[in-house]
Formats: sequence, C-alpha cells, structure tokens
Amino acid sequence: MVPGARGGNRGEGAGSPVQGRPVEAADRPESGQGGGTVASLPLTAGDPVRVGGYRLLARLGQGGMGRVYLGRSPGGRAVAVKVVRESLLRDEGFRRRFVREVAAARRVTGFFTAAVVDADPEGDPAWLATEYVPGPSLHDAVARHGVWPEQAVRGLGAALAEALGAVHAAGLVHRDLKPSNVLLAPDGPRVIDFGISAAAGDTALTEAGTVIGTPGFIPPEQLRHESSGPAGDVFALGAVLAYAAAGTGPFGGGASHAVNYRVVHEDPELRGLPPALAEVVARCLAKDPAERPSVASLLDELGGAEPAGWLPGPVADSAARLRAEVPTAPLTRAGDGTSEPPTAAVPARGRRRLRTALAVASALAVTVTGTVLWNISSGGHDSPPSTPPRLEELWSRPLAEGQRMTVRSDEMIYLQNEERHEITALDITDGRKRWGREVPVADIRQDSAYLRDTVGDDIRITGLAGGLLYYGSGDHLFALDAGSGAYRWRYMDDSFHASPVVVGEAAYAHMTSFFYVLDTKTGKKLWDYGYDVNADGDITVTEDTLFVHSGRTLIAVDTRTRKQKWTHQAASEAETDPVVADGRVYFGTQDGALYAVDAESGDEVWRRTFEGELWDGRLGGGAGAPDVVGGTVYFENDGYVSAFDADTGRTLWQRKQKADEVEALTVADGAVHVYDSEGDLSSLDARSGKPRWEESLTADPEADYGIVGNTVIVERDGGLTAYRVAT
Repeated sequence: MVPGARGGNRGEGAGSPVQGRPVEAADRPESGQGGGTVASLPLTAGDPVRVGGYRLLARLGQGGMGRVYLGRSPGGRAVAVKVVRESLLRDEGFRRRFVREVAAARRVTGFFTAAVVDADPEGDPAWLATEYVPGPSLHDAVARHGVWPEQAVRGLGAALAEALGAVHAAGLVHRDLKPSNVLLAPDGPRVIDFGISAAAGDTALTEAGTVIGTPGFIPPEQLRHESSGPAGDVFALGAVLAYAAAGTGPFGGGASHAVNYRVVHEDPELRGLPPALAEVVARCLAKDPAERPSVASLLDELGGAEPAGWLPGPVADSAARLRAEVPTAPLTRAGDGTSEPPTAAVPARGRRRLRTALAVASALAVTVTGTVLWNISSGGHDSPPSTPPRLEELWSRPLAEGQRMTVRSDEMIYLQNEERHEITALDITDGRKRWGREVPVADIRQDSAYLRDTVGDDIRITGLAGGLLYYGSGDHLFALDAGSGAYRWRYMDDSFHASPVVVGEAAYAHMTSFFYVLDTKTGKKLWDYGYDVNADGDITVTEDTLFVHSGRTLIAVDTRTRKQKWTHQAASEAETDPVVADGRVYFGTQDGALYAVDAESGDEVWRRTFEGELWDGRLGGGAGAPDVVGGTVYFENDGYVSAFDADTGRTLWQRKQKADEVEALTVADGAVHVYDSEGDLSSLDARSGKPRWEESLTADPEADYGIVGNTVIVERDGGLTAYRVAT
C-alpha cells in the first residue's frame, strides 16, 4: 500500500467533508448533483420551502455535506441547491475551506461545466446553488446501456478536455474527475462537483497524509504525496475515457489500497479499447505527469466530432426524457396530504423504494405503474387462465390525515404520522388497532438553524428488527418496543437515520462508508467499522458476518474479529442487496447476472444470466432481491422471472412476463407472487413457472403495496385494505 494513501474519501460538491470523517454518499436513486436515472423524491414536511431566493421543488439526495434539492429561481431557472449540515459548520476549519472553495468554484465558466450560480457560504445554514443538469451520470449510463463506441468516447473526451480547460483557466484543479461527476445532458456533458478542487498550489486545503479523490482516478503523484496540478486531471480524464470505452476502470476494482498500488506500480489495462483510442488514453495515464498531454492538445486531438449525434442513442433518449420530466412545481409533500401538481410530464416510473423492505416474513414494499403488453414467452405464448377472483378482502379501514403505511412484520403493520409525531400498530389479520400514541421527538436547539428549519422534529420510521421499531427525529435515532410501543432509548446520529439490522443483542446501523453497532437494550454504541470505500445498498448480517456491496465488490466483515473477512469482485455493479441462505450469498448485478458466493470463503460458486433472444444484459438494472425457498433461488430482472437450483445454478424455468417491468416477487405456499409495472398481481407455479392466475389490484399509479406471506396490503384513496391471496 502506498504510505498514507487512503483514497475513497469522496467530496460531494463545494466544501467536501472534513478530512477523515466518514462520508455518506447521496441516496441511491440519484447520481451526481441529482440528475440521475429516476425521478426526484418529494419534499418531506421537514424540508424547507425556500433557500435564499430559490423555491424548492424536490429532494435530490443526501450526502456527507448535507441535503441536495431541486430548486427554481424567481425567473424560472432550475438549480441544484446544496444545504450544508449544521454539524459540519460547527467546525471552523470546514467553514473556512467552504468559503474559499465556493469563491474559487464561482470563477469556473465553460460550456461543459455545471456552473455555481449562487451561494451563501457564511449563512446559517450555508448553501450553494449550481446549474441543474437533468441527465444520467456517465457511470449510470455505462452501467445501464453498455460501453460506448470509439467516436462517442472521442466526443466525450473533447468536451471534458474543454471543461477542464475552463477549470484550469480559473486557476483551479478539479481533483475528483470520475464517471459519477460527469452528467450527460442532451446538449453535451457537464463536469460537476468542484468541491475538493483548490487554487493551484494552495496546499493549505489538504492535510498531510490525506489523499483526496476516488481510487482508480487519483494520479500516482498524488498517492505519493507529491504536488498534483492540472496534469493530475489529465490522468483522471484518461481513466474516465477508459471506463466509457470498456465499462471498467483501467486499474481494476477491489479494495482501495490495492487499486492505489496498481495506479502507482502497474500498467493500465487497456486491451478492451480500440487501438487508436488506447494510445491516447495510455499517454494520459503516464506515471510521470510531465509525459502526459495538455488539455489543449487533447482538445485538438479528440475534437472534430459532430456537435449532434455523438451521444449513444439510448443515452441520448434517457437524457432527453429526464430533461422533459423536470418538475416546475413542488412534488407531493410526503406525509402531509398536500401537493402542488407538477406541470411537467409525469415521470416514467421504474423500480422505487418508497418503503423499508424487511426480511421478516418476506415483507416487501413496492410502487407500481407503467405500460403493459401481455406476452409471456418461454417455451411458448401462454394466456392466463380464466378463473374466479383470487383476492379475498380481509378488512379495510380509513387512514387519518397524514397517516401512511411504513414497515410490517408477520403480525403487525405500522403507520406513521410525521408531523403529529404519532405511530400506530395494526393487527395484520383483522386491521384492529394494537397500540397507538404520540412518540418522543428530538429536542431541536433553537440556535441551530439547520436543525430547526431543515431537519425539523418530524418522525420517520426507518426499520423493524429484533423486536424493536426504529424511527428518526431531528438528530436522533429512537427505538420503541415493537409489541407495545414503549420507549426504549435514543441515540444521537446527527440526523442520518439508519435502518438497523439486529443479530442477538447487537443492532448494526449502516452509514455508507462505515457501520456502527448499538446495544439493543441500552442504545449505547459498542463499536464501529470503516469500509475504506463507499458501500451502496443495505447490509445483511448473520451470526458472525456482515455483508455489503461497494459497486462491483461484495465485502464481508467478520463481526467477531472486527476485520475484513474477504471481498468478491463481480463483473458488473450490484443491483440488489445480498441475501444469505444455507451458507451462500446471493445477489443480482446490473448486467442481469445472478451470483452465488460461498459465505465463508468468498469463492464464487456459480453465476447465471437470463438467456434468450429477447434478453439484453446491457438493458438490465431492474433486478430485485432474490428469494431463496426450498433449495430454489427465484430472481427477477425487469420483465423476466427465473428459478435456479440453489446448489448448482441450473436454470429450472424462465419466463417473460407481460409487463415491461416486474417490480417485485415473493414466494409462499408453492406459488410465486409477481407484481408488475401495470399494478397487477399474478401467480406462477413455483415448480414449473406456469401462470396460475392474474388479478388487477388497482389502477391507481400512486398506490403502495406490501405483502406478508399470503396477505397483501394496499394503501390507496386515503385508506388501507388487506387481501388474502389464493394459492
């Protein structure tokens, strides 16, 4: 390992987190500044209505620096507004860095940069507004649509070289150019996040022994703690172009120290690139910064692409769609029953996580909408048999204003009312009230504008595990007895509320770059662990191991020794959380593959993909968590459902459902219950995959669903209805 190199300490916009502090990445649905591949999230009751002169319309994400919102100026311009966490502003060193970096970033202008348009770095709260780019990141575009042809990569390279030229002309060095910091708008890419850039030669912003950036894109001279200037950005540009052309970085993946070692000591892997492009990229990746080309020469060498048409077709379509879907009025405020309908086109909906999904009794929460063509295909075209209704209504009850369904167990359904600080538990069998009360909330310090105006004291249920119901309020995580609602304890978590996983008397709370462990009886912290990388998705914990994904890497942490146990590298980024059954870890990836990995050693046992002429692995990215029942792994990706033998990976059956997307599936009593993007529930025979029946639950695109065993709960039209599913 390069001495002192840590890597993976990623900035998130102007004013990167205090060095050495764990960083929480933005919420999964978004990328970059918020121009991701799915729709924005509604504002919650605790979100501000305005920041500065900007009206806030939606929440784009939450990260180590704070919360990011979609805002609109009085003149109608869309901006990304980043509101800094109050806890960071209490650090005077951070405040000084933030003020300097905002001033520096405002000097950057150029066609292919997302400009800083306004800021109040000394305000309370401090905030920054940048140009809003409604497009996918390069990272998401490659993961979802595949690698780019040479001409498209060259066009991208020319635009990025021009962007870096603008950065360098302002006397800055970006220092964190990477695929997720390149957003793809219909009129060209935008380089974002100048938060860890600094005035060239100003080393005061970088503490000794700290490496800023992302492994695989950090130049070797920076890893050696030598001076790093514009040539370092050229190195990162070469790595970005290699990623676009090959789908992976030129120095591979894995643990950050291993990637950093290869950057310093080994040649890049460029065999997947066209020869002429590989030659350009190789010069950018030269170990000696003096041997790298300048951005001006790269612009001359890569320029000449047609101004229109260089962006790959599927990516251009995605960017154009996202641009058309930018709301012009606030999205529905979750939990308060009020809304101002957006005037833009309704977003095309894909897979969304609107509720916490529990591993208790196969509880799942999904949202369903979309377009449908019935076309089951796998060994023939079948039609669903004509049968009597297969959904028997068990009970129905109205919801009070502001109430909504959250988590559930095999016995109870939990409702929350955010603003009124109320939680209600219903019996799942008959809908009767088991308990309900106003619950404690965090004490909001009146001298903290961030907690008072941005975070607030509203409640949000985050999880249910080990007999405890967890909810967040203000800067604390609370625990209640799930059976009675009695208060147990609270833990100061700085407003980043986790969904703990309980094993024995330990609650494991995942926070992206680290996890901490609480005593379930007292709420006291027992210990914590840093991954050294940003880990996506949720954790899975067994008696002695915690599993989590970081991009393509599955990480196993031994909870007894508190050390990393092993890592496993997949061929594509993880799309599902890990599921552990019978000594194996199962998970799906964005290229449509399903993996089985030995839980003890990390060795790959088998790997399978969807097959057939209708399947294109590059268009995956819609996979749901596999369900392992009776020696069979059931798995869905977009409109495809498959069953695999858990021991060998042999394909038992495979079907293409009628809908464009399968939202989720669960297995109970010999049947596979499948939810599709039309809002229909269908039943497949678990042994053969043949369709049994199909029922339309609702035509309401905003209805939420949950299932526990053979009971389906639907929240719609201000009420809650439960059905028994026929087997």
